[in-house]
Amino acid sequence: MRILHLADFHLKLTGPRAEECRRILDWIPENAREVKPDAIIIAGDVYDRRSTPEERLYLASILSALADVAPVFAINGNHDDSEDLRLFHQWRPEIEIITEPTLRPLKGKTLAFLPWPSLGHLAAAIGPQASIAERREIAKAALIDVLRGFKSPTLLVAHISVTGASMDTGQPVSGGEEIALSADELLECGAAGVALGHIHLRQQMRTGCQPVWYAGAPFRNSFGEASGKKGGLIWNWNGQSWDVMPWDLPARDMTLLEASMIDGKLIDKEHDDLRDFFGRDAEVRLRIEFPSEEREAARAQAEEWKARCLEAHALSVTIEERPIVITRSRCAEIEKARTPADKLAAWAHTTDQEIPEGVAGKLTMLEAEARP
Repeated sequence: MRILHLADFHLKLTGPRAEECRRILDWIPENAREVKPDAIIIAGDVYDRRSTPEERLYLASILSALADVAPVFAINGNHDDSEDLRLFHQWRPEIEIITEPTLRPLKGKTLAFLPWPSLGHLAAAIGPQASIAERREIAKAALIDVLRGFKSPTLLVAHISVTGASMDTGQPVSGGEEIALSADELLECGAAGVALGHIHLRQQMRTGCQPVWYAGAPFRNSFGEASGKKGGLIWNWNGQSWDVMPWDLPARDMTLLEASMIDGKLIDKEHDDLRDFFGRDAEVRLRIEFPSEEREAARAQAEEWKARCLEAHALSVTIEERPIVITRSRCAEIEKARTPADKLAAWAHTTDQEIPEGVAGKLTMLEAEARP
């Protein structure tokens, strides 16, 4: 038995990632047939947010193309509106949308599906007097009871945070307000493997005969996802356990270059050779930091960097300016004065000017009115 494991499409046909989203999602069904899967699973976050009619029509075309390859099972993630996905339920017999914990047979084996677990739903029976920490612990215990009820499926498909996972930036995943389980807690159901969605970096959470894997996202959703390959996973059942292989997709690189203005020159010491730093057709963001008074010089040098990136076959280059505002006072005495009235007096003394009659009193009165 072979399963193609995908997750986190974040389908959105507007905005800066729309073209890349469509390009990659079109690529998937065109090439999935080569995998020869017995089933295709989508482990949540099919949409990026509440869908539009155009996005629903487009998803219908993708699901239909995938269903021509193998039966499709999709669960809802935290970004999905379950009603949006239910529109496709029983649309074709080869497509099943799952929004509740469910078991399904496949070629004599059993697949278990765990859509995004809502803290509010699992803790609904808890009184309002319970603390957030208490609600989370009770909800977590209820979720583990749900997992135990699956009773040793061949594969568990879930959209959830797993403790110990990492983001593309290298930062560890924090459960925050979400319910987070460990890999061992997920395996309380007795599954021979766990196919996950939710974290966009493809990674293995547990080795051995019970593998636990995040498929990762099929393309880069932001410059924070610059590291690692993008794609999915192929799960092969060898009769006793799962063998898991990567399925890479042709996602474009997204590269963040950061440079600072030092002694009148934009410097990024780490990436002098731009051709080696990003691949052909990469989307590049050039972030420049400079003193505000050197804005024009920084812009001119940034344009030179941009030209170099395009010569190195970058697809696009966006310049992001981060000016450092520098405030200077021509008179130290004025700069040291604490109140507006004191500054006015220092100005008069420094410039040998007289303060017009009534101005100092008015300024003091306004300052007093402004105090809280």
